[in-house]
Amino acid sequence: MSELGNSPPHKTVIVFGAHPDDIEIGMAGTICRLTESGNQVYACIASIPDDRGLRMRESQEAAKILGIKDVIVLPIKASQLGYNRLSIGAIDSVIKQFRPHSVFTHWNEDSHQDHVNVTRCIIAATRKNNFNVYMYEQTIPGGITPAGFRAQYLIDVSKYIDRKLASIHAHASQLKRNGAWWLEGVRGRAMYRGYQIHTQFAEAFEIIKINGDTNLFNSGNDLSHVRAAEAIMSSEKPMLISA
Repeated sequence: MSELGNSPPHKTVIVFGAHPDDIEIGMAGTICRLTESGNQVYACIASIPDDRGLRMRESQEAAKILGIKDVIVLPIKASQLGYNRLSIGAIDSVIKQFRPHSVFTHWNEDSHQDHVNVTRCIIAATRKNNFNVYMYEQTIPGGITPAGFRAQYLIDVSKYIDRKLASIHAHASQLKRNGAWWLEGVRGRAMYRGYQIHTQFAEAFEIIKINGDTNLFNSGNDLSHVRAAEAIMSSEKPMLISA
């Protein structure tokens, strides 16, 4: 687990999850693409509600599979997590230390209150920081919500679906709890998103904020991602990032 103190690399991405396994379900394929493209990706877990030692080990194993540089756990108790000064302050400290290029977090209409509160805290943190903010889809399993997820930014993860599922398998305690259908649901949603953009598997995101540079996967001065992002923000049509 990481402690704050080292200077971050130039292009850093932080993926937030309220609990262990959330980020793997939401965007493990995209994390593989990010790490293989040279980004330094950190996972930040807001709380560990039970079996802390076991679930830390599972998170670290999943991080190795995905190429995540380190796993950060916020220094707050699960009972303290909420849309409050303590939680916002803890998230602010991580963002201030690592100065991310982009941040990924839960959908703000997720049915789980912890997921929603993490994202509300991150939105509060954007008041004085310049980074891109994306939301991944509701974590599976999840409840019914009256809102509809707007798939604005779709990323082809066909090459990485096996690693995505392997990273979820690393959370063996949750596989036992949720059953085999859990993985079928995760895989099925990725297939559905892939079908929408004429590929095999994909992950979808909503955009909260774009701060100019959306170039997550290419090096150099390629501005195609920026132009595509400007188009999506003005037209509401999905943006496809191919493998």
